[in-house]
Amino acid sequence: MNLLAADGAAAPGEGEAPRTAPEEFAPTAEPRLDGIENPWRLTPHLYSGGEPHGDADFAKLEKLGVRTIVSVDGQRPDLDAARRHGMRYVHVPIGYDGLPQSAQWALTRVGREAKGPIYVHCHHGQHRGPAAAAIVCQAASGINHQQAQDILKLAGTGKQYGGLWRDVAGFVPPALDQDLPELVEAARVSSLAEAMAALDRQADHLGMCMKAGWKAPPEHPDLAPAQEALLVREGLHEARRLLSPQHAKEFGAAMSAAENVAAELQTAIEANEPSRATSAYEQLRRSCTDCHKKHRDK
Repeated sequence: MNLLAADGAAAPGEGEAPRTAPEEFAPTAEPRLDGIENPWRLTPHLYSGGEPHGDADFAKLEKLGVRTIVSVDGQRPDLDAARRHGMRYVHVPIGYDGLPQSAQWALTRVGREAKGPIYVHCHHGQHRGPAAAAIVCQAASGINHQQAQDILKLAGTGKQYGGLWRDVAGFVPPALDQDLPELVEAARVSSLAEAMAALDRQADHLGMCMKAGWKAPPEHPDLAPAQEALLVREGLHEARRLLSPQHAKEFGAAMSAAENVAAELQTAIEANEPSRATSAYEQLRRSCTDCHKKHRDK
């Protein structure tokens, strides 16, 4: 379903050209969204922040005049709450490792066509959400790369999330006649099995870094050990959010413990303590193996 047309906003070829006129860019904290994490007003028609919870938060967005909410989190958006308050969701889930071209182009379509004002959020509104909002702002308001990076600085986006900074700084808007992805209310997100498979690959990257003395391995010079540890930590955190109540009972505590070990690994790498890092890595691998024996390899 074309959400733009369904919401009454014309898509290109349906009576309205894409928005291309620059808007005032003056990022500032947004006190009217008190209670929502990290709320920012980026332009008169674009806000970013944390996930809205319950009718009280959606009512605050409604009072601001927000018409379109964009979630880049992996959780399914609360579509019913948004609809009760006269808003529509667009779901463009991304990870902490960057914004793939498909997501950049979907966010471009949001910036050019979606009915505003627009509110962009991730989970806590500090890393992925501001990065996505910076893409929307470049597409809709014509801000430059430095201004886009200023959004990340303002929101406190961690420098350790190098892929987010890279893709915001390197964003090139697609041509106005470029076909852009269809926007959906609730995208298909990774299953728990897919999330765990991705974690296995990242753990393999960590093993390569360990063998290279906790430096980028010669065969994979693009790997940054501390960032790989961070991605494992965030991956475990997000995977826990995918757990069903039954799975949470079975191995939620084990995943939480593994997340803490991944945080210890990241800290050790950043402190340049290779022995400590190796000990944490080995503990992390043991916890993964033990969990697999109990719950996967039956």
